[in-house]
Amino acid sequence: QISQYDLPLSSDGYIDLLVDGQAKRVGITRAHLEEDAGKNVHDLPDCTGVDFNRASVPLLEIVSEPDMNCVEEVMAYARSMRQLVRYLGISHANMQQGHMRFEPNISLWIFDESEPDGGHYTPIVEVKNLNSFRALERTVAFEIDRQTEQWQEDPSGYRMDKMAKQNRGWDDVRE
Repeated sequence: QISQYDLPLSSDGYIDLLVDGQAKRVGITRAHLEEDAGKNVHDLPDCTGVDFNRASVPLLEIVSEPDMNCVEEVMAYARSMRQLVRYLGISHANMQQGHMRFEPNISLWIFDESEPDGGHYTPIVEVKNLNSFRALERTVAFEIDRQTEQWQEDPSGYRMDKMAKQNRGWDDVRE
């Protein structure tokens, strides 16, 4: 993957949302271009294929700050971002046709007054290539519940400072 990560098109912005009648501001870290070189496909029984379908097609990645605290805020952000992208004429933003994807990074803040910072984060889980609002909503809700259960099973071990970031996929049919 070729990325313009270090030379973003813009940075340090925000988008204002309305969530349950309340104003919410979500910071935008940066917007940069990326280009896929191709991807390996492991769907075949005896070999690995290479998919060049999206090769040389630039995509705009918009990276937000970790300002969202619930599923409703995530959904308001996603819908507002799609509306903005359409309004600006950047894309049709039809998720089912691959014009727009979301890749949420989910981590929970566990309050604990006995810790110096007042608590700690659970490990970050990034869920890749979500192609519908339904998948986004269900993924975030599932991951919040899953991380809560993991933390309850191992409060001292299930922490960001003790575990690496994970990348996961989502199967909307299976879940």
